[in-house]
Amino acid sequence: MYSIFYLLFYQLCFQYFGNELTFAYAKSFVKKLDVNNDPAVNINDENTEPIIGVLSQEISKLISKKFPEKNYKSYIAASYVKFVESSGGRVVPIWIGQPREYYEDIMTKINGILLPGGATYFNQSNGYHDAGRYIYEIAIEMNDKGIHFPLWGTCLGFELLVYLSAHPKEPRTYCSSRAQALPLEFEKDYDKSRLFGNASADIIHILKTYPVTANFHLYCFTQETFAAMKLNEIWRVMSLNHDWDGIEFISTIEHLRYPFYGTQFHPEKNLFEFVKNRNITHTSLAITASQYFGNFMVNEARRNHQYFANRTEEANKLIYNYNPIYTGILGSSFQQQYLFDDVDNASDTVDSLNTSLIIFSITSAYTALNLSREVWL
Repeated sequence: MYSIFYLLFYQLCFQYFGNELTFAYAKSFVKKLDVNNDPAVNINDENTEPIIGVLSQEISKLISKKFPEKNYKSYIAASYVKFVESSGGRVVPIWIGQPREYYEDIMTKINGILLPGGATYFNQSNGYHDAGRYIYEIAIEMNDKGIHFPLWGTCLGFELLVYLSAHPKEPRTYCSSRAQALPLEFEKDYDKSRLFGNASADIIHILKTYPVTANFHLYCFTQETFAAMKLNEIWRVMSLNHDWDGIEFISTIEHLRYPFYGTQFHPEKNLFEFVKNRNITHTSLAITASQYFGNFMVNEARRNHQYFANRTEEANKLIYNYNPIYTGILGSSFQQQYLFDDVDNASDTVDSLNTSLIIFSITSAYTALNLSREVWL
């Protein structure tokens, strides 16, 4: 059964060439069309090439000392990049230390942002916090305009989302939950949430039965704080947990109005971080559960259909322009990291390459069209 695209293209070819023989040409050309553009395949009108921005953050003292000859300023743990990619997304690094205009611009070209975990402080100016604040404010503005723009916060990113919504008050409490693997303690009506509403019974069973969530945090949010600051009027709480000292803390949330989600635990670590004696569960059940969160995050981004102005600009921004460094062997808790000094160090090469490719593509297309006319007329 031919798709609507095939039929329309055949009609166009017939009108252009005026010859029934164009049926064969149209059929061969349609084979070259991207299958993702066929509504019989992409039944939900998804963005099949979603791009998620991952926010960088200040580099650690450990890594800075390991590379004294370099001028590294920021980093992204490669596990977050793999987390996105393993669910069918691509990554653009988002730089810290930029003016608001930078974030406004990049957020019109990508489909969501992941705020990763880390060890930076919110009182450091011109860094992770300030960039996150711009992102949070702009994402609200975009969603208020009807543009579906999701945010996902993991650990520190989760804390930043709540912190920004509680400003100027400090909503965090000290917790002792480092290297702690836990099952989730689901709240009543968790299954009415967007995050867990469509989760299979198997996923829920894994999450609430086995210690598959990797916790590495010194701060947390309590139910009491949420009630006192009326944060439960902003965020839905889906699960709780207890730290090493028995202190109860909130472990998963979603915004009641916007597509913003947060986990206090690290789903990416089960998949990609292998550090001995750190209680990161790597069983097949843990992998299945962690992959659920990655798939959910990327699927939220698929609902956004923004894109770069052209393939050249897109290529310049993708994480593929950078190479991760094996930092686990240096004592880091991250197996690999992308380390950045000059945020534009890949652009000149890519621009030059893509300019040549564009010229070649245009020339080839023009030649092919003319040859086709000579054949079929």
